[in-house]
Parts: sequence; structure tokens; C-alpha cells
Amino acid sequence: MKTRLAAFVLRGFWQSLDWIYPPVCASCGEIGSRLCTKCQSMIKFIRGNRCGICGEPMPDGRTTCAACQNRPPTFAAVVNLAVYEGVIRDCIHSLKYANNPGLGEFFSDWLEELVYDAGWSVDGVLPVPLSAQRLAERGYNQAASIARPLALRLGIRYLPFAIECVRDTPSQVGLSGEARRKNVIGAFKANPDVVAGKRMLIVDDVMTTGATLEACASALREAGSGEVYGLTLGRFGAHLTTVNKSNRSSSIINQSNY
Repeated sequence: MKTRLAAFVLRGFWQSLDWIYPPVCASCGEIGSRLCTKCQSMIKFIRGNRCGICGEPMPDGRTTCAACQNRPPTFAAVVNLAVYEGVIRDCIHSLKYANNPGLGEFFSDWLEELVYDAGWSVDGVLPVPLSAQRLAERGYNQAASIARPLALRLGIRYLPFAIECVRDTPSQVGLSGEARRKNVIGAFKANPDVVAGKRMLIVDDVMTTGATLEACASALREAGSGEVYGLTLGRFGAHLTTVNKSNRSSSIINQSNY
């Protein structure tokens, strides 16, 4: 009940702030909204048949992709809101490099819908943590800007200190899937006093190979957590079936050109 009230207060705060200081669209720069209606209509939301574990879109009706069959991940399931391109890429860059926490609150209702559609039962929500060095350099964690308002909307405890990044890792950009996995091995440590026996939802801005979510899930399970689920705004390389949010019942888009 308290978290629901906090979510209502948070939304009211941002609405009031938007009225006093008109926001700028994170994608096109239009004044008046955090993400304008036109830009919202161009988001490539991931819908249709997906792997029930890693969330990879699949066109052939299978429920589990070959990668998850051959190498089952530690996390129970992951879903992603949209393809990492265009508008979503602009929004993630704004969250990550321009400290735009209002976008996290803006996306929280869509992300809440994803969690409910997935049917997950979770006890805590946490962001993928940054290393102390990177947090000091940036001054904020963009994943926390997404995870905090989502936890409030879901009415679930927000647990930002449930896991920490215990060593600074080189950037994942440009690394192969195997190199990404090796890069984050042992990079995270979970607090068993916080996570033991709890089903956790870990939130990040974008997923490429799933290596970071996998490393976080491994740390959580080692600390005695229950099932671990993952959720991100964007998915890099999701090239298959999607549907436009503004007309999801009839507008099926083939993403083979992205």
C-alpha cells in the first residue's frame, strides 16, 4: 500500500514538474513532453513469439531458442520492451549520458505491463549496479532510474543494495558474446541477508548478449535467492517480429531490415 502511494506521489511530482518546466522529447527535441506522441509511434516494441527464457524473438513457434537449450542461463526468464534502435536508443542515451530520470518514470507503466503479461511473481526489484569507480564518474546509475519507479508501480520492494559490482570492468561495447561473458565473471556480489529466499527482478537499460544479466543472476542465486528474472528497455539485435504500441492489435512489423 505504501509503495502504491509512493508511485502516485512520484507520478504527481513529475506531472507537476513537467507543467512548471516543460520537458523536451528525448528523441526529437520537441518541447512539451518527455517523449512525444510521434516518437512513441515509431518505437519498435518486441511482441509475438519469443524464447520463454532469454526473450529472443523467434518466428517459428518454438518456445525455447537453441542457445538456451544448449546452455541454459541462470536467470529464469528475460523480457525486453523494444528493439534497441531509433527512438529507444535515443531514450537510453538520454538516461545514460544526460541523467534524465523522468524517462524512467515515463516508461514504468509499459514495463509494469510487461511484468504482468509475463506472469512473474517477484519479491524485490533491483537495478544492475555500477562499479564504485563508474558511479563516481557518472554520478548516477541509469538502471536505477528505470528500476525505482517500476518497483513503486508494481508495489514491490526496491532493493538497490541487494547486489553490488565489486570490480570495475572494461566497456562491453565491441566485445563478442564469449568475451562479454568472461568480462563480467565474478564482477557482482549479492547480499544473502537481503536476497535469500526472495524472487528477484533485475532491471537494466539494454540487453545485447545477456552476459551482464546472467552474471547478476549467478551472484543472486549463489547468495541464496529464488528465481531471478530480467527486464530491459532495449534489446540489441532483436530483428524479428514486433508490433507498434499505438496499434498493437493489427500492426505487425517485420524487423528483418534492422
